[in-house]
Amino acid sequence: MTQPISPRNEAFLSFVVDHFIETGSPIGSSTLISKYNIKWSPATVRQELNSLMEAGFLAQSHVSSGRFPTEKGINYYVENILNVENSPDFGLQFLENKYEGIDGTLDHVISAASSILSDFTKLAGLAMLPQRNTLRVKSTKLIKMGERECLIFLVFEGGLTEKTYIRLAKPIRDSQVERIGGYLNRLILGLTIEQVRKVVLEKIKRTTTEYNEILEKVLRISSELFEKERKAGIFIEGKISVIESLNFGDSSLYKTIIEILEDQELLSNFLKSVVKDGHSKVFIGSEKGMPRGFSLVAAPYYKGNSYGSLGVFGPTRMNYSKIIPLVNYTAKMVTKRVNGEITE
Repeated sequence: MTQPISPRNEAFLSFVVDHFIETGSPIGSSTLISKYNIKWSPATVRQELNSLMEAGFLAQSHVSSGRFPTEKGINYYVENILNVENSPDFGLQFLENKYEGIDGTLDHVISAASSILSDFTKLAGLAMLPQRNTLRVKSTKLIKMGERECLIFLVFEGGLTEKTYIRLAKPIRDSQVERIGGYLNRLILGLTIEQVRKVVLEKIKRTTTEYNEILEKVLRISSELFEKERKAGIFIEGKISVIESLNFGDSSLYKTIIEILEDQELLSNFLKSVVKDGHSKVFIGSEKGMPRGFSLVAAPYYKGNSYGSLGVFGPTRMNYSKIIPLVNYTAKMVTKRVNGEITE
């Protein structure tokens, strides 16, 4: 854990970080003094900056150049200096009006959240659906597709749906389809996937009926869902916005950004850690496991007893004083929306 630094060190670190976030450029001691109306002598300013460099909070590209914050410095700034509660209101109420207009299933609401975050920040907005393992089955449907073919639909809370095609050993009649469909609803309605597995497996062990072949298929579906690592289910908007925000000429960096945003497993691990901890988190650069030069601000939302998360991804020089409260507020709005607390 990084040791606290002096109030004067913190003041200078804050100046350098604020300048870097605003311009993306290093700052020299003379510019620092004039820009922030510093009353200390130039010698004192240089001494403080050198002290911060020795501690690893600042760096410079060569001896005569200005200073810029390291990832360690930005992490310290966010964790110890930035006061998010006192960040200026920049239109958060506008988000509530946005969410009043969102309609549809959970997929639609979460997808819209990623778009709103991207539009508002001009960076990448991310949003992850709750894992189906924690959602409860709202209904099942069996549809006959042919003499021996059926489709099974499992509909979860919020409208999330899983479907699979099955081929039966024997022909199935329309009357059987209706009867078995009703039986499935009575059997697994309101259960989580883990509970479905247990209930269906117990039924198969205890009884031998016309339902068993279908039950075995439902068991297979539920087992696959339960065991499957959920790499999908992340909505991402604003890939081009992240590239434009960097304003760098290095084309290889653009490739890196795309690779990061297409790595569903990497992003889902960060978003899942937010769900696990139950509170918002800021991942800044390689110090927090992110690729060097990039940050993710994320927060959890909930649907009943199930949790998902959302966030904003961009360069480490993103405006944390605006983005952290924005992400937290958006998570609250999504929670209200998906739980029916916002009415149109």
